[in-house]
Amino acid sequence: MIKVYKVLFALFDILLVHIGIVAAFYLKFGETIPLYNWSSYTKVLPWLSFVALIIFYMFDLYSNWRRKSLYHLIYTIVLSIGMLSLFTMALTFWYRGFSFPRSVIVLSFLIQLTLFIILRSCVWWIAKQRYGRRKVLIIDQSLEQALQFARKFMQHTSGWFIIQNFVPVHLWKQTVEAIQEADVVLLSPSLSREQRAEILSYCSRYGKEVLIVPELFELFILNAESQQIDDMLVLSVQPPGLTAAQLFLKRVFDVIVSSFLIIVLSPIMLVLFILIPLTSKGPAIFKQERMGRNGKEYLIYKFRSMVHDAEKKTGPTLATDNDPRITPLGRFIRATRLDEIPQLFNVLKGDMSLVGPRPERAFFIEQFCESIPDYTYRMSVKPGITGLAQVMAKYSTTVEDKLRFDLMYVRNYSLALDIKILLQTLRVVFQWEASEGIKSDDDLKSLYNYFNLEIASGNEMMSRDKK
Repeated sequence: MIKVYKVLFALFDILLVHIGIVAAFYLKFGETIPLYNWSSYTKVLPWLSFVALIIFYMFDLYSNWRRKSLYHLIYTIVLSIGMLSLFTMALTFWYRGFSFPRSVIVLSFLIQLTLFIILRSCVWWIAKQRYGRRKVLIIDQSLEQALQFARKFMQHTSGWFIIQNFVPVHLWKQTVEAIQEADVVLLSPSLSREQRAEILSYCSRYGKEVLIVPELFELFILNAESQQIDDMLVLSVQPPGLTAAQLFLKRVFDVIVSSFLIIVLSPIMLVLFILIPLTSKGPAIFKQERMGRNGKEYLIYKFRSMVHDAEKKTGPTLATDNDPRITPLGRFIRATRLDEIPQLFNVLKGDMSLVGPRPERAFFIEQFCESIPDYTYRMSVKPGITGLAQVMAKYSTTVEDKLRFDLMYVRNYSLALDIKILLQTLRVVFQWEASEGIKSDDDLKSLYNYFNLEIASGNEMMSRDKK
């Protein structure tokens, strides 16, 4: 269901876009705006409005910003307005009947950017003042796992959360006052369904928001169709994967877009093809076997970002923070995702898709399947250059957390979602911290010190020291 505030935001955004354009006209021409320029603008006004809405939606400007950082909001606004300005410039190039001075486009970009940043930042600030920092209570089986969740809240830079307490699940009934004092209760997937149902019912009675880390099983019933058999209500859960029509549409989209991108990015590919061998001994292109759809193996192409034969002594090893095998140029192309460009040829060949779960080697897949039996479900679709896990997570995100995003993608596939993920990839390209490799576990002692924690014993709960 479309919420009213999103509709109001969309209408107001369109108004700001056109205020920016009209103001740019007046700054450029004063009150004597040439009629042919103005009439060109009025002709394309509906199309500009429509495209603006699509761009803003694809860049998630209508998602819930109450739990994101101001930096993230401003960065997304810059990308969105920039994309709209590029579209306007392309329109003037391809459609000669659209007489729109480039100086007006530049001025409108600056005005729109200023208006959007000021007004959206004000809304963000008002929301933060109203809702404040939400006190979070974490209920889990073990303190170590609870601290891992706490670390995620600590790394959430928007400052909307503060860890209030940790409670072991077997003690939650003795410490119900902790739930009453909290604003948000996080339930770990390690809790049994009966425990979660009981705690959820209790939180509902006291009007507490509950965050649930879903089990992989629960992701399979997303978008399940409800059916009636006699007087019995059932949920119809289809096997993971895409329909024949979806596969055809996705393939057509992949061929068209990958062909276009190969042409556009060919100068960058040529430069990297020359630079990589000059800065590090070895070939520019790195080839490796990966597992694709239904376990079919293929050769993946990447620009080499590590020293030549990096795994000759170590064997198959995942990249880590400050990995000495990564070259200086390799660190840059990994951070900006430029190392992935050659995979466009994999897409054109049909081994991969533009969007999908990232491909892995058979060696690692065997290990993942031993610890996570549901891991194989992500191979029901072609692997992708980018995916939902890549725009929502980091290289350092755990395999199980990435799998949750991959299963979400498979269960919710649409062409619109693919386009949205591709545009969101532009947003994460320059977020270097998302490209640094797997992080080692934080020292638990440092987290104890950060939260002033004491370990619960007997009927005591894990809590902050009272000062």
